[in-house]
Amino acid sequence: MPDSVANLVLCANQRLVRHLRAEHDRAQVAAGQWSWQPLAALTVGAWLDDVTAGALLAGGIPAGEAPRLVLNVTQERLLWEQAINAHVADGEDPLFDREGLAALAAEANQLCEVWNLKPDAQASEETQRFVAWRRHVRAECEPRGWLDAARHRAWQIRCLANGAGRLPASVAFAGFDRHSPPEMELRRVLVQRGVAVSELSLGREEAGAAVVSPCADRRAECRAAAAWASERLAAQPDARLGIVAIELSGVREMLVAALDDALHPESLLPANAEAPRRYNVSLGTQLARQPVVAVALELLHLCANPRRCEQARLSALLTGPYWSAWQGEAEGRARLDAAMRRHLPPALGVPQALTFARRFEKKGLRIARTRGAIEALVNAIDGNSGRRLPSAWAGVFAQLLDDAGWPGERPLSSREWQAREALMATLDELGALDAVLGKVPLAEANRQLARLCRERVFQPETVGTPSVEVVGPLEAAGLAFDALWVLGMNDDAWPPAPRPNPLLPADSQRRAQATNASSEVQLEFARSVQRRLMHAAPEIVFSWAKGEGDKQLRASPLLAGLPERAPPAALPSVIARMVGTGRIERIEDHRAPPLAEGEHVAGGTRLLQAQALCPAWAFYQFRLGARPLDEPVEGLDAMDRGTLLHRVMERFFSGRTQAQLAAMSAEEGTRAIDDAVASAFADFDGEREERLPPRFAALEQARLAQLLAQWLPLELARPVSFAVAASEENEKAEIEGIALDLRADRVDELADGRRLVVDYKTGDPKTRGWDDERLAEPQLPLYATQCGASGVMFARVRTDDCGFVGWAEEKDLVDGVKAVDWPATLERWRAALATVAREVRAGHAEVTFKREEDLKFCDVRPLLRLPEAKMQQEGQ
Repeated sequence: MPDSVANLVLCANQRLVRHLRAEHDRAQVAAGQWSWQPLAALTVGAWLDDVTAGALLAGGIPAGEAPRLVLNVTQERLLWEQAINAHVADGEDPLFDREGLAALAAEANQLCEVWNLKPDAQASEETQRFVAWRRHVRAECEPRGWLDAARHRAWQIRCLANGAGRLPASVAFAGFDRHSPPEMELRRVLVQRGVAVSELSLGREEAGAAVVSPCADRRAECRAAAAWASERLAAQPDARLGIVAIELSGVREMLVAALDDALHPESLLPANAEAPRRYNVSLGTQLARQPVVAVALELLHLCANPRRCEQARLSALLTGPYWSAWQGEAEGRARLDAAMRRHLPPALGVPQALTFARRFEKKGLRIARTRGAIEALVNAIDGNSGRRLPSAWAGVFAQLLDDAGWPGERPLSSREWQAREALMATLDELGALDAVLGKVPLAEANRQLARLCRERVFQPETVGTPSVEVVGPLEAAGLAFDALWVLGMNDDAWPPAPRPNPLLPADSQRRAQATNASSEVQLEFARSVQRRLMHAAPEIVFSWAKGEGDKQLRASPLLAGLPERAPPAALPSVIARMVGTGRIERIEDHRAPPLAEGEHVAGGTRLLQAQALCPAWAFYQFRLGARPLDEPVEGLDAMDRGTLLHRVMERFFSGRTQAQLAAMSAEEGTRAIDDAVASAFADFDGEREERLPPRFAALEQARLAQLLAQWLPLELARPVSFAVAASEENEKAEIEGIALDLRADRVDELADGRRLVVDYKTGDPKTRGWDDERLAEPQLPLYATQCGASGVMFARVRTDDCGFVGWAEEKDLVDGVKAVDWPATLERWRAALATVAREVRAGHAEVTFKREEDLKFCDVRPLLRLPEAKMQQEGQ
């Protein structure tokens, strides 16, 4: 920073203001000063606000000439939305993005004001619409004394030109790559009023030594920059480093992850997630994306949309820490979430959720405070049905969140507390919409609050002075570093592509050389910024990505002539460094404890099937009791439909013979089918926590009746007469000391006393698993070996393809059932079942399988860690 500066420094951005003030303070301390005047450095907007406010108080500007309201960004966009809505023609498609179009219109208006563009009403249809919208906005603003930001800036400069306000003797502009017309007019007015105007020279006098480092892709670029920062700080701990990202928003997450990996490996531990960092990123994130704020917005959304809410949103609230008694009622909330997933539809209302919670609380769940929080939401819904000003809704929202138990019972971290305070400040900002919106219903007020939170950038307070500043190219204006890395220097990003506003004629924007108007404007802008960056540090690295996915990329043409240097090798990941430096302990986890004497394992034949397909599957699901959470479905899921079909078939066939079925008339058969369906459905529906809607129930019963009517002819056509000897009867079996509970869907007894076991399937069952050495389909073979059956078969009950498939000791017993060497088959099945059962008893739990497709319906698939298992197998 120069030894002497003007009385006032006007900066291009607030970051440069802070930087210059800090540099000034350091210089005073270094000079041994004990007290000093702070540097008078402000942004142009802040200074103009101060000068005109002082002039108003001093009477230099008549009060009647001052605007009654200076529109903020949100107020202005709302006015543009209202103008767009007012000009939607009858029958016109209303599905376009009106918020996005309003933002585009506000940008077009600013271009017109700043660059003195005169849109022609006879131009394109888009421009004609913009002119009409602009006329509408002006008609709303002018009678009320409202000004948008651009017109307010012009008014302030006119006030200075008319002699208002006390001006400093000298003003220096700092950090501007290009002056806009209003800034040029401000300079002219200052000179006219006798102010000495200059440009503050920032950065080094001589350009730094620059090199170009090509990287494989953007991720490699970020890791290289992080490795460079780590190396520089290791050699010079007090160095001030800069990383400029041309498109910071696109690489922010990758860059932060790389910097954490390189500079803060301890951040991998949850306890260190919010520990101070040696770097600071200038670009914050949306306030709405902060978890504690997202939960508050979700609670308000439930109040605004109480009749229909996705259950997934309620699930996130129940399992998250920012709502009500997350710690004290953790188990009860988790059980409530699981029950809701199992019994409630994917979309439901808040009152329905409250009724369900009350019912389960009576069953012993400890959720009193959570239930009270849901009641608070319901009460808020019932008590806020009218229209109010946004400022009034702000108070309602704050009270509602408090009543609903937000932000939870856990003490907030520093970052969470700052996010909470930012939300409270945003609630105050909601009141600024009173003049533009008037009285609105709860849903609209909530929509506007959510929008404000999306538009507000949240940046936690930086602790101390970071060693590494991560900024965008504009925010780097005027900053100086000991070394600088500039990443993202690809030809598709630098110079930036032109982006003329589509609501204005492109040629008029080019003639005015407006911002983003043309390739020439962008090229000159990029050259100016790059010249500035070349003077920001004695050493500069420009990097670019050679590719992204399958796409090949090129370096920016502005890097031509600079020497090339290979980037530093990326540091190994945190995990790799930990593994590389520590002692590795190998744990053999393929063996579980053997079954104790008398130990019972649930699962029945499913236990043996899982053990045969993948031993780890059987261990996790049936010995450890792991199971996935249900996914809520509308109506019935596949398991429910299968259960219902089994009950219908049991009611219809139980105790009947083929002769009795054949003797039924068409009317009797229809009546018997209807009775079986009605009886089974009534019992099934009565056992559910939530009964099915009447219309859905009627459709499901009609489907079942049709399916049974379609199946019945196959039973009548069987060549050997039969009687149904048993349906859904429980039996006990023991294999290798493991007690198993068995239940056959149906057992048919033939005229000669032999028995066939029938298993109903609604899918497409295959018998190929019966040939497997490990017997991947053990259900019917187990029945056959334990019950002395002469054959087993699947009954494929489905509307498109009904039929039998199975094995028996004799051909022609049933169509679709083939004859096999039955004694040999039974012997082979007994041996296979015994082998698998011995594995269970011995504790075999390895991740091995014959075909990965066999694990398609594995409920504990994530626990099998298949990618890791594949890597281990490939490495052997």
